[in-house]
Amino acid sequence: MRASTLLPAGLLLASLISGTGAAWGQTITVDKPSCMPAEDNGLVHATATGVAPGLIPRLYFRWMEHEDFYWVALEAEPGGHFWATPPKPERRNDHIEYYSALVDPTGKVVARSPMTTVPVTADCKAQLDSKQRGVAENLTVGETSPKQQGKKVLAFLCDGVVTRVNYAGLRRADEVCRACVVAWWQRKAVILPTIAATGVTTIISNRPEPEPSPSRP
Repeated sequence: MRASTLLPAGLLLASLISGTGAAWGQTITVDKPSCMPAEDNGLVHATATGVAPGLIPRLYFRWMEHEDFYWVALEAEPGGHFWATPPKPERRNDHIEYYSALVDPTGKVVARSPMTTVPVTADCKAQLDSKQRGVAENLTVGETSPKQQGKKVLAFLCDGVVTRVNYAGLRRADEVCRACVVAWWQRKAVILPTIAATGVTTIISNRPEPEPSPSRP
């Protein structure tokens, strides 16, 4: 009798340690696209069951075998379906590895899918609808390690990355990518009307105008 009661308890403990969530009926799986586009947004789909109130679906991703994972939110669709679009991979990023997970409000993983690896290719195309494109252009990227704070998302472009969430769950504007945008706007240019075949193009600058000549009326 004692052995029969210990066995289920052991199986329950193993399930909790593994983080699968199967003991509570919570599962999540992730699809594997054939490729992810270089320097553009890809699309990943996931399916989850038993998503209790308070659980948060996420897609964890990184440049394959390079340092720590980042995450983006999995957007919900009817019927337990979800999708996410990671940031745009740099050209040096030839493979992305990722998994989906359900986490509680403290960030603890309750259920997760197996790891998936997808190649990044220049000729890969992903069809994003208007809602998905809107999310891709205003991404919130989460961090899983304190050393990720203050650095750009490793091997992914800044384009579309607006907000970051640090290891402690604190949200902030992406200071690295935002600084690049500000620097671009602050570049100085010479004001010169350029006459082209199609008309006149004006280059705007913050250089001050010269003082008028005293000899002019």
